[in-house]
Amino acid sequence: MRKTPAELSPTKRAQILSGASAVFSDLGYERASVDAIAARAGVSKATIYNHFEDKKALFVACLSEETRAVEERLREVLDTPSGDLERDLQLIGEALMRLLLSPAILKRYRIFAAQVDRFPELGVALFEQGTSATQLRMTLYLERASAAGALRLEDPAQAALDFLALCHGDIPIRAQLGVLKSLTDEQIRARVAHAVRVFLCSYRP
Repeated sequence: MRKTPAELSPTKRAQILSGASAVFSDLGYERASVDAIAARAGVSKATIYNHFEDKKALFVACLSEETRAVEERLREVLDTPSGDLERDLQLIGEALMRLLLSPAILKRYRIFAAQVDRFPELGVALFEQGTSATQLRMTLYLERASAAGALRLEDPAQAALDFLALCHGDIPIRAQLGVLKSLTDEQIRARVAHAVRVFLCSYRP
């Protein structure tokens, strides 16, 4: 049985993930091999397996690293609200939209979409560590707002989905299909401001 992945120094982790990201981009998920990743990263295959459980874990780690700054901003607002509900929702929505439209997310989604039938476990991993984790944090944020009397919620999890859907609309699928090339910061702010207004009309006491 393979041992639990060990702690990895920041430098070595960056080295491995840089090599893995390049291989995944060049070859896609199916054709990418741990041997090829090790060669590109300049480390041994054993070193990779000492720190990452398998190729799937490497793929998910690459995605997390490439979107880390935006994810951290989103988590910061969700986990440490300012007390200004409307402002917080605006910041959350903008961070979410920038995450969804980030080149790394779009590129990895396209790689994944081509392999979903062959590697369904990859979809489960990406959903659990990305979408599901965001939904949970949003639910907890809204529960706190409801407990403080700022919102009237019967089902915080459904309210979280409602807010995320209002922000998303058809933008992610248009971006993933190449129909939408980009949104300006002004367009993102306007989109989220509309979502916040509709959400608060439904859930504010």
